[in-house]
Amino acid sequence: MPATQEYEYLLECENVIGVDYDESENRVTVFVSQKRPKDCLDDEDDVEKRVVEAGHDADVDVVDAGYDETKEGFDALSVLEPMPEAAPGRQDRHRPVPGGVSEINVDSTAGTGGPYPARVEDASAAAWSDDVDEGDLVRLSNNHVYARSNAADFGEPILQPSPEDGGDEGDAVGELVGYVPIEDEALVDVAARSVDRGQESATYYELEADWPTGVRREEYADPRGETVTKTGRTTGVTSADVEATSASVRVEFGEQGAILFRDQLVTGYMSEPGDSGSPVFLENGELVGLLFAGSSRQTICNRIANVEAELGVEILVTEPDEEDENNEKGEDEEVPVYTTTMDHTVTVDLEAQSPELEALEFDGELQPGTTVDVTATLSGEPGEYWLAVEDERTTVSIDEDGDGEGTLSVWIPDDASPSTTLRIRGGPIETLE
Repeated sequence: MPATQEYEYLLECENVIGVDYDESENRVTVFVSQKRPKDCLDDEDDVEKRVVEAGHDADVDVVDAGYDETKEGFDALSVLEPMPEAAPGRQDRHRPVPGGVSEINVDSTAGTGGPYPARVEDASAAAWSDDVDEGDLVRLSNNHVYARSNAADFGEPILQPSPEDGGDEGDAVGELVGYVPIEDEALVDVAARSVDRGQESATYYELEADWPTGVRREEYADPRGETVTKTGRTTGVTSADVEATSASVRVEFGEQGAILFRDQLVTGYMSEPGDSGSPVFLENGELVGLLFAGSSRQTICNRIANVEAELGVEILVTEPDEEDENNEKGEDEEVPVYTTTMDHTVTVDLEAQSPELEALEFDGELQPGTTVDVTATLSGEPGEYWLAVEDERTTVSIDEDGDGEGTLSVWIPDDASPSTTLRIRGGPIETLE
């Protein structure tokens, strides 16, 4: 059993709406809807006594969520009314559509459009429309933003801007095509809509143009204490520190009541109703979370790795070329499916002119502000493979001897000194008929 789940018995206590265990500090953090003096608590509601009675020796921190009343959970942020006014520019009609602006189901109030592009990798992982094929690109937001908390039918229009911000059916930018059902012991609150690639932007409103620089898929304990930034419909660009990285929390979804979510990120305050669906980034631009709930003092986010796994998608850092056969399918065409089996970074010494680093060879002088050819030698089973260095991708054929070679041109940033990092990815190319 994951460590935080060992402390979920504390959710039985009055006012307790979240719990997180930090193994490195042997500390359990308990989030309460209102903090009360210990002498006012019954023994069964005293979290410190409950920890001792359970035979645990962890330190206990009790954190006030700021409701000043007994609640069953945090609030799902786009089911609350009245809806606050949008931040300047967020309620406008944007074409192409960036992430972080007003967007929601036609029969809802207001929310936020999230990560794009995401590529469908496994349509069996969640609930998907029959019209969706693996390899399709979609935009993500919350289930309660696009799918009305499981109540919507596939094909319902998604509007940008939201109805609360003046959007009508003439502002439709896609349809609901997929979602992970909201149910107890969930990991994510996520759904997907269809896209017209000519009307979508892979940028995020009022954030750096090169974000996301990557996608956080592991080592989620590391961001504890770090600052994260989100861009959303109601509060715009805001930042807060990460307070918990594997929390079990209850979240209220109106008529559905309180739902238990596990493995959540908890940050300080950085959101209001209407910000649901906001993408959340680390300070280096790495996409780390999908915002969906909170209080006046905390914000709750799904781990983005869980979003990918539970929905069956891969979030891309750039939009594929229009000529990519993966997005130009015909009924009789063979369609490449790119499966990620290699994903790491390497450090390159810029002072050496032609270094060799394992299977990488750099042709040309490695200096900031220059473009160099990078040749990678692959080994493995004979077949077709894809190789990507940063945002550049090529195909490598591995021969019967188990060897293959691919070359790509890579830009060394102007501010790279004395070293820089390059992301190297690759994997087999399969085909679907």
